[in-house]
Amino acid sequence: MDLHYEDPDVDLLYNRIWGEDIHYGIYSGEDDRIEDATQRAKAVMAEPLPLSPDSVVLEVGCGYGATARFLAERFGCRVVATNISKAQLAHAARSTAGTPQAALITFEEADYHTLPYENNLFDCWWCQEALVHSPDKAQVLAEAYRVLKHGGHAVISDQIFRPDRLDPAERAAVRARYHTDSIAGPEDYAVMIRNAGFELLEHRDWQEHATIHRRKIRDRLAELIPELSGSIAPETLRRNYDSWSAWVTLAEEKKLGFDYYLAHKR
Repeated sequence: MDLHYEDPDVDLLYNRIWGEDIHYGIYSGEDDRIEDATQRAKAVMAEPLPLSPDSVVLEVGCGYGATARFLAERFGCRVVATNISKAQLAHAARSTAGTPQAALITFEEADYHTLPYENNLFDCWWCQEALVHSPDKAQVLAEAYRVLKHGGHAVISDQIFRPDRLDPAERAAVRARYHTDSIAGPEDYAVMIRNAGFELLEHRDWQEHATIHRRKIRDRLAELIPELSGSIAPETLRRNYDSWSAWVTLAEEKKLGFDYYLAHKR
């Protein structure tokens, strides 16, 4: 388990910088707000899905619950939103309580490598920028295939590093941050999706959005450091600013991207 998100300082930092939606965005231009871009990304990803109030979605790596709330509001579907981070699950539950979507959403602790659900149960499996954390992405995708109904869809977006372009120091930095040797490129994802049994319906390269998003996240942190230094440990601020700055450079050099995949279980 990546204990990064269980650190109270990190949890506070992410909430202040990213907001309720700790995901990448799709930008119409450099002037877009992060919050508007992340909402647009969800809408684009969900647009092809044949979801209805009769559908049940399994979200893995649910963060603070923003996507679960979006899906429940947009489609009226039920959402089982899962995570291994107790801190994020607690935050998601608090943020959802009292909203119109609360009755449609269940938050549960679950590891996406070994899901505690029956075969052929869900209409959609949704994984948004969470697969990057997995040391065994093929196993995660095999579990996705197992729990989906025939005819169901897998929706994936991820922060994807390009292992063929990373130098040794950059590879070491990625391994140190994500605690895994599993650095897979965009085509590796496509192969793993197909090998899990899925029909890959669509793959989009959103590199330009990755570059804008990483810059905006870094710049917002730089702007708020004086304010946050009173409530977050200086080492946490420095470490995350250095890491996020490095990710900006990797995105600008097209060594770090943002990709979307839509797959179908026949």
